[in-house]
This record gives sequence, C-alpha cells and structure tokens, in this order.
Amino acid sequence: MQTPSTRRTILSALLASNVLPIATMGSAFAQNSQRMQDKPTPDPAASVKQKILDLAQSYSGQGDPDLSKQNSFNPLIAELLRLQPQQPVSKRIDLLAGAWKQVWGPYNYRGSERIVDPELGVNEIYQVVFAGGYYYNVTPLTDQRGTSPERIALLRGEYRFDAEQSDVLQVRFTKYPGLSKRPSAPTQLFELPELVETGKLMPDINIVPTFIVKVFFGGGALKEIYTDANLRILYGSNNDSFKNPALYVMTRV
Repeated sequence: MQTPSTRRTILSALLASNVLPIATMGSAFAQNSQRMQDKPTPDPAASVKQKILDLAQSYSGQGDPDLSKQNSFNPLIAELLRLQPQQPVSKRIDLLAGAWKQVWGPYNYRGSERIVDPELGVNEIYQVVFAGGYYYNVTPLTDQRGTSPERIALLRGEYRFDAEQSDVLQVRFTKYPGLSKRPSAPTQLFELPELVETGKLMPDINIVPTFIVKVFFGGGALKEIYTDANLRILYGSNNDSFKNPALYVMTRV
C-alpha cells in the first residue's frame, strides 16, 4: 500500500520527467516560428523580371524579321507593369540617367528590317543617358571584309519630354562622331560619352558628317515603359505614333 508520502514522491518524479520534453517542444515551436518570420516573402515582380532577362539573353545577337521574338515579351511586360506601375518618365529621369547595355533589341540601324547588321558589334551596344537632356549610343563598328579597322561610333541625341505622352522622350540626333580605334585599357566604351562631353577626349573621326545627321537623320521617340535600378525596357520608333516600334531590353552597367 502506498502512503501519501510515497504518492507525492511518484507524482513529483513524473512531473520532473515531463519538464524537459515540454520545454523542448516549446523551444522548437519558437524556433520554427522565428524561421517562418525570417523567411523572405517571394517577390512576384522579381520573378517576372528574371523571365524577361532570361528571354532577352536567349535572343541575344539574333534578328527578328517576323517580330515573333518581340511579341513573345508582351505578356511578361504586361504582367510586370501590373505589378509595378511606372511614374511619368520625367519623374524617373534621375533613375534613367547612366550607362545601359543592350541585352536584346534591334541590331540594324540602317533600315527598318529586323536583321543583324554584320558590321555592328552586337555584344557591346550601350546607351548612356544624361539627365541634362542628351544621350549617346555607343557601339563598335567592324568591317567584316577586313578592309578597314574597327571604329567606335558615338551617336549623340538630345531629348525632351513629350507633352501628351507621359512615358515618351522626343529625340533628335545632333552629331555622329567616333574614334578610329578602341580606347586603351582601363577606359570602357560606356565611359566615352562623359569624356567627350567634358572635353577630356576628342573624337578623331566622323562616322557621318554633322550636317547630314541634322538634315537626314531627323530623330524619333523613346517610350520608356519600365525603369528600375538595374533593368530598363523601352520601345524606340522613328515617329511618335509608335506604329512599328522596336523593343529594347537593357541592363545597367
């Protein structure tokens, strides 16, 4: 027969044996809760942007005569703009300023055909935007026949905000100088516009004479549909109606 004292001893032992499992369960629950709180929430926009970049990289250096490549971006761009609506380009201009590299876009600037110009250095196409109202297109030009050396083209344009379309920059080209050879290291191609504008570097050739640029090149329009710190998506057109626009996907240098 168990005495009251014996029963109390047994009860104490049972309680003591459960303290550790209960405490361990409570600690594990708290750790799991903390891990759930620390786990980052998936960003749908980041996923869409990565899909756009992956698609652009898969098309890099390729023409698009039937527009099938460009059209394949449409649903992704629509989803990105739904997730991250954009302010007017006038409010994004400081974000837009800087050097951008083309991941995919037009590779022929001498006609409306969506083919690849064999003289264009497709892996080094840059656009450098300045908040002061001008920008440069920078790219190496090669002679596939081997009869002339590589040249570096520096097409300069000026832009203004469109009064009716909040995401559009109206553009006119002003000059098209260049360099007869690639700059020596460590100078990068996308650094050349700043050097030219500040007078630290003087172009030594004209890709196209300035008077021809002003008379015959005219201008066009850029529809800046998406800009963030690292990704830029826009359409370029030789008119502001954008009847046959060309898509550019660019990343910050």
